[in-house]
Parts: sequence; structure tokens; C-alpha cells
Amino acid sequence: MRIPRKPFSNYKWRWAVYTPTESLNDPPIYLGILRVLRDNEFDRFSSSSVNDALKVVQRETESTVNLVRSPERNIFRNSGQYWRGLGMLEENSRGLIILTNFGRQLADGEITQVEFASTIILTFELPNRRIEEDTTEWDQIDLIIKPFEIILNIISTLHERLGTQEGYISVEELIKLVIPLAGDNGTIDEYIEAITLFRQNRIDLTTWPVCVPESNVKRMARVFMLYLSNYGFCRRFSAGHNLSEKYFLGSISIEEIDELYSIQTKETELDRIERIIKNSQIPANIERKKVVREVFERPNQNAFRRMILEAYQSTCLITGVKIETVLEAAHIKPVKYNGSDELLNGICMRADIHTLFDSNNLKIRPNGDVVLSEIARRRENYAFIPDKIDLPHFIDPIQLDWRLKYC
Repeated sequence: MRIPRKPFSNYKWRWAVYTPTESLNDPPIYLGILRVLRDNEFDRFSSSSVNDALKVVQRETESTVNLVRSPERNIFRNSGQYWRGLGMLEENSRGLIILTNFGRQLADGEITQVEFASTIILTFELPNRRIEEDTTEWDQIDLIIKPFEIILNIISTLHERLGTQEGYISVEELIKLVIPLAGDNGTIDEYIEAITLFRQNRIDLTTWPVCVPESNVKRMARVFMLYLSNYGFCRRFSAGHNLSEKYFLGSISIEEIDELYSIQTKETELDRIERIIKNSQIPANIERKKVVREVFERPNQNAFRRMILEAYQSTCLITGVKIETVLEAAHIKPVKYNGSDELLNGICMRADIHTLFDSNNLKIRPNGDVVLSEIARRRENYAFIPDKIDLPHFIDPIQLDWRLKYC
């Protein structure tokens, strides 16, 4: 096993800031804040309307991060790079909120969470030139790293070669093995060899470079893994300590990883988004599997389904279908974000409509308006979906409003 060389003294994997706040990548918080930016576009980041809206996001998402510390100091003062670094905000906007077309598409619901994440996972590179002030050391040695491609390829290769139980990466392995090897152009075989030896206690890491500052060791690299987990690409298993967390493949298959990275990305940003979102089935496949897995993992799903079907007289709210075998109970506010199993938080839906709803390709406004995403509108099979429905009196409009803002 060769010992990798550290490419330069300050080499590290940087997400957005050097001391990340992991919860800012949680989809409800990230998307909620993005929609605040959209609603206040061309205003200043420190404006009172922005601050007031951020307070609402903090309360409604139960964010542990203080989004507004003072009238002059909100989350964008220190952490605006979370939105710049992923291409949501225009650069050099002179203190004004100006979203990119990509940012507007996501904020307006024209693309789904998984379509957004698929684009980021395919195109994200280190150094991130949107936020790095000086990339000279990277450029001098012509070093470009695609962290998500490395992580997903390692997990899928471990899965193929060693089986399901060994098909994972831990945060510790990422920090101590993968990041150092990536800085020295490691190959997939070298990653697999290093991880295998590490698990067998047969590798001496005392001579390996340390590429993550000790003070941030639990956070700097972990945020890449959390991102994959947040959007369903990986499944996270915690062993009580962040370093011991294991990340397995989630709702993406080995074949889909290969297909995703076969897409050519040497195009303009808009062209890449078009190819990934509109001309690939991968995001749709991931969304479908993610929804199915989450439904089956819900602890009280059977009891919730019985209650919802009885309340709706076994009728899909959107299509009117009355065949019980194809009907499911959809949560309005998702269980993983503390949505309740009460009647006020449930809708009876045909299975495929439930998938559209949970993947945010179909939205229901508190006034009963039904809104389809662009990709759903283009499917002739859903031309029959009404523009407006009558909502049952027991549905809580607050739950629908929450879903519109944060999902």
C-alpha cells in the first residue's frame, strides 16, 4: 500500500466554510432559506423583511441554528457561502440578493429536491471556485476532485466486491484514507485496498498525511456524507459517534451511479441541468425508491393508512379512484420532520399520485390548488389531474403551507 503525498500544505475538502454548520444542509432549512431569498430578491441580505422571514423559518423548521442574531447580523453574514457554493446565488452581486436561474428553479418548485441534488452530486468539484478566493495551489498541480463521484464509486465497489454488509464508508475512513488518497490522485483499487486493510487493522497510518484539521475532524468531511444521506443517495447508520457513522447506498443503484457519471458535464450550467433533470430517468428512479422506502419505514404506517382510508371513504383525493389495493395514506408534513400520524396530516392517494406528492412533483396549496412540476406536466398520463380540488374540512392548512415552504 503506497503512502499518499499531501499535494500542498493547506489541502482539504471544503464544503462551504471551514467550520460547517451541518444542519444548514437539511433540506427544509436549506430550501426554506432559499425561498426567503427568492421572495426578497434584489433586496439586501440584512433587510428587515429578510430577517423577519428567517425568524419564521427558524420557528417552523425547529432549527437549532440561530438564523437572525441581530437586525444587522443574520445567517448570511457568516454562512452565505452555503447558497453561493452550490450555485444558488450570483457572484459579485454587491450586497443584493440575486439568485441564479438554477436557484430560482429550485425555489419556485420547478425542479425537485432529488433533481437538485443529482445536479450537485454530478457537478460539484474541488476546489469550489464559487467560494475559494485563491485556487493557485490547486491549479499549479492541475488537481480537480469530484468528491461525490469518489464516495459513491467506493461504496458501490465495496458493495460489489465485499457484499452488502461491507458496502459502506465510515466518516473515519473518509477522513483518514479517502481524502489523503484523493489529494494524490488515488485509484479506485487503492481506495478499496486502504479501506480493507484499515478494517483488518493491517495499515499503519502514522506516516500518512493528516488532511483535515483536528478541530473540525468530525464536521469537515462528514458534511459530504450527510448531503448524500439528506437526499436519499446514502443510508446512514450511527454507532453513537460521528466518526463511526456508516454510509451505505440508499435509493441509487450501482448501475444508476455508472449512468449518472457517464453524463458529459463539459457544458454550460443550464445545459447540464437540462441533461440531468429532463433527459435522464435517474432522478425519477431515485425519487420513486426513496418514497417507497420511507413509506415502509414509517413506524405506524398501517394504522395511519386504515384511519385515512376510512376518513376518505377509500377514495383518492386527486383521482377519485376507489380501489383499496392501490390506495395509500400520504403524510402532508413528513414523519421524518415530526409530522404527526393524525387525520389532519393525512391524504388518501393512489400509489403513483402518492409518489408524485412525496417527490414534490405534485403540490397542493391550502386553497386547494394543485400544481404539477414541469416534468410531471410533460407526462401525458397526468393530463387528467385537476387544477383545483375540494379539501376535506379536517385537513390542517398549516401542514400544507409547511410542505410548500420546506419540501
